[in-house]
Amino acid sequence: MRILDGARIIIAVSILQLLPLIIVAVGEDTKNLRSPWLRTVIINPRATGCWNRPWICKDGKFPPRIKKLCCKNQCVDVTSDVYNCGLCGIRCPFTWKCCGGICINTNINPFHCGQCEHKCPFGSFCAYGMCGYAQPLPPFPFPPKPPKPPFPFPPKPPKPPFPFPPKPPKPFPPHPPKAPPAMATS
Repeated sequence: MRILDGARIIIAVSILQLLPLIIVAVGEDTKNLRSPWLRTVIINPRATGCWNRPWICKDGKFPPRIKKLCCKNQCVDVTSDVYNCGLCGIRCPFTWKCCGGICINTNINPFHCGQCEHKCPFGSFCAYGMCGYAQPLPPFPFPPKPPKPPFPFPPKPPKPPFPFPPKPPKPFPPHPPKAPPAMATS
């Protein structure tokens, strides 16, 4: 008897699950349905995506390991997506990459050379996404020796002008010469 009761319950549950499909297939008007639950299931089936449920992008972890946002009804990792970098709709320029939610030119950045978080060694440049591309080797020994101090050390102060203190300048324009005194005529 108990086996039959279990079978009846399974059959009843499966019929209830198929009931919305059966009603739609028959073509009965949904406004005349007496069950409010059945009306909402047939008229508004469960929405897909994350627009109405943005919490599903968090993966149930707090704090989330990867920052995901709901962009165009899809959960998107905004720390590495070039079409949604940092926030939804922020697109990185061509050949740039999204590193930690920031658009970065990985062709020339020495801290993100060729890919995110790839640092070039000290003293080398990043060109075309490669560290030290077409760059001469550093001088040996590295680092170069510091320059020698001037001789003698410390340098002597400059000498003052000679004679010290300087003479005052002559007046300009020079005074005309004085005329000799007139001679007396007898």
